[in-house]
Amino acid sequence: MKEKERLIIEAAMKLFARKGVSSTSIQDITNACGIPKGSFYFYFKSKDELLIKLLEQFFNHLKEKTKQIETVYDDPKKRFMKQLSVQLKEILEHKEIFITQMHENLKEHNQKIEALLQDIRSDFFHFFTTNLKKIYGRAIDKYIVDANIIIQGIFFSFIQFLVLENGVRVDEEKLAKYILQTTDDLIKGMLAKQEDPIIPADTLNKILDHPQPPDHPLDILKKIKDISRPILHDEQFTISIEVLEAEIMAEQPRIPVIKGMLANLYEYPELRYFVNQMADYFQIK
Repeated sequence: MKEKERLIIEAAMKLFARKGVSSTSIQDITNACGIPKGSFYFYFKSKDELLIKLLEQFFNHLKEKTKQIETVYDDPKKRFMKQLSVQLKEILEHKEIFITQMHENLKEHNQKIEALLQDIRSDFFHFFTTNLKKIYGRAIDKYIVDANIIIQGIFFSFIQFLVLENGVRVDEEKLAKYILQTTDDLIKGMLAKQEDPIIPADTLNKILDHPQPPDHPLDILKKIKDISRPILHDEQFTISIEVLEAEIMAEQPRIPVIKGMLANLYEYPELRYFVNQMADYFQIK
């Protein structure tokens, strides 16, 4: 990663946590970095793309740190405890990301962010499910969703408390051990009572297998450009593409302008499929 890109991400992470994503402008971010606003667009097409890169980078890093432990411990309980400890440490060291997610409904920003958050949620369900089954075997299958919800609730409740209460410090390994001991008590109680689960086990399949989001408008625009070489000389086409790209990259795209440019592009039969995709994205009828 280039130095300026790293500076932009770090500045954005702090501003998003303090002001919220919606209240942070690209100008705020570039001012914090001490770079011209135009330099931002060399690395990111929009604020949303920056937010996606920030989230992807952190959670990929978290997954990699978790995965590194898999081959170190043979005992599934020790492995799970160490993985929880590492995740706690990493999240608390990058608490700005967690604060951003707590303080704002990121799903409202765009469908790619919503899909990314669904992926992250699925990854956590997969992580906890895999470890629970390795520790407790098939006996836990019936209660796998209930157990996930309760244990993740404990895990993230501690994180939320520690993130918001700056003066409180804990030993991550001690906390991970406590969560595992609580998990033991919980699973033993479930298996002893043998009551029906609150959430059916087959619900897990829906959580782990969610539909993919539609393409981002800039991705659709790129496809339009790729197939439009024969009409690049057409002035109406060129102007429509330029205006459309500027609106997509704006912090607050003007829907009437986008609708007008899409109407221009709809005149070209070979582009209508992609025009309809973009109209669906912006909910234009």
